[in-house]
Amino acid sequence: MLLVGGCRTPPGLDLHPIPVGVTVDQHLAYYDVTAATLADLRQGIRQAGPRDQGRRWGAVTTWLLTWSAQSPRIGGNMCELRRPRVRVQTAITFPRWNPIAPPDSSLLAWWQQYNTGLAEHERGHALLAVAGAGEIVKALDGLHGVCESLMLSANARFQNALVTLNRKEEEYDRTTIHGATQIMAARRLTEPN
Repeated sequence: MLLVGGCRTPPGLDLHPIPVGVTVDQHLAYYDVTAATLADLRQGIRQAGPRDQGRRWGAVTTWLLTWSAQSPRIGGNMCELRRPRVRVQTAITFPRWNPIAPPDSSLLAWWQQYNTGLAEHERGHALLAVAGAGEIVKALDGLHGVCESLMLSANARFQNALVTLNRKEEEYDRTTIHGATQIMAARRLTEPN
């Protein structure tokens, strides 16, 4: 069996610049699609692609944000958040094609372009998470209040930032038609027969 590299991207997607106070842990995973034709490839992706929001996709990015900070007393019963840190954990799942026969050049070109578009789209999701983490660091830095309720206030800001980030994710998917615009921009060739 011939193995055709999944995304032809370096290990990990470039998510720089990383905002101050943010750390990123990236995990790339692959699901296998065994196929000989374009129709078989598409069918395999529809059947084996990762699930998100109740349906299957060619690729999916999920992320988890967690935060921490120091909260020293600044006088009396008052505390202040200092040195907030946000950890972004991303998990990106891509297809990996296992051709059952040597592919023709047009099918191979289609596959490479498809994966280039997928990688760009999924990178966009990860970049949104990293940028959102940077905004959270800014929102938490210097937050002060009564020590007993400071963490409640900080958690409320964090949750509000997550709501905003999820809205940005939805808008990104809407404007890119879930990556179709990036795939078409990468394609530039007619599809093989």
